[in-house]
Amino acid sequence: MSTTPKTDYHNEDEGIILMTLGVQIPLAIGLVVLILISFTGNAMTVTAYLRDKKICSVYDCYLFNLAITDLLVSAISLPFNTVYILMNFTWPFGYAICKVYLVCDFTLCVQSIMLMLIISLDRLLLIQMSSSYIIRITRRVGIAQVAGAWLISFLVYSPAIIGWDAWKGYSILKDMECHTEFAYDRVFMTITAFVDFIIPFVCLASLNAVIYVKIKQRSKVNPVTSMCVQSVSTDNSSNRTTTAVPMPPAVRDFGRHHRKAAKFLAMLVAAFLVSWAPYTITTVLKSFCDDCVNNIVYELVLISLWMKSAVNPFLYAYNSPRYRMHFRRFLSCNDRLLFWKGEQAVKPEIRVQNTAA
Repeated sequence: MSTTPKTDYHNEDEGIILMTLGVQIPLAIGLVVLILISFTGNAMTVTAYLRDKKICSVYDCYLFNLAITDLLVSAISLPFNTVYILMNFTWPFGYAICKVYLVCDFTLCVQSIMLMLIISLDRLLLIQMSSSYIIRITRRVGIAQVAGAWLISFLVYSPAIIGWDAWKGYSILKDMECHTEFAYDRVFMTITAFVDFIIPFVCLASLNAVIYVKIKQRSKVNPVTSMCVQSVSTDNSSNRTTTAVPMPPAVRDFGRHHRKAAKFLAMLVAAFLVSWAPYTITTVLKSFCDDCVNNIVYELVLISLWMKSAVNPFLYAYNSPRYRMHFRRFLSCNDRLLFWKGEQAVKPEIRVQNTAA
């Protein structure tokens, strides 16, 4: 591997401002806490899915894969980058490990976006297809979509990460440094900003807007959610009376479920916007003007991108009573009692619905 030509400004001797202990210690504590929260939350999500047979829909399969992606982020991206930052941006693991780390990190980040797109599309298909959704969107279809997402996520950045220096004929990386070779290529960074942020955000916002409109339209068709009007026959066959009777619980819960799912998706989109927008703007700016972005600021923006992996499990718990039940079980010392109470809280509701049906 050849070195960068001397004309490249990255070879110039630059003064490096080392972090003091007053910065390193709080930063180390914050990063360790972030890793623990992200890893624990996503590990609980994965465990809950594997243990609970009632969390078995295709939608839950997508959430399971998103949790696995976030779990890998907390196990690979965050720890390696924490070491890199705390060692004053010195990479001690070697060139090959740097390449592997970058491939994993970029693939996982893009996969997270792809899964959010799949989840939003899945909710829209559920509303449009209604009863035929279960027949057409099977677990096999879900697995195929997730596998395709992994392939696309790998192909977006990995070829460039692996072969950019070979294609250019030189490397811009200094000794014990680890970042992408294309970090200062303005055209490539601008294109990828559209590919991994602008286009996905527009698609996510559009899908969720359509979902919201569809739910509102259904609410207008059936404005009364708690009662429905039926014609009931009396003993006298010549007389019929119109009586308001309670709507079946399954019908009431259908609209409530969609509204709650729409709120969950909106929160996912908001988390995506808050975490990805600063990172995208900073990376594009850095490719045009390296001196305009301080290394510490850039790494903090990068960490904010990974914070989404720690937030997602809380969104699962907010959206699903069963995930909340499992999280309480995992976090409580008296988990058996909490799990039993959770099961008792769910079972009577199921019996009432069956009786009403």
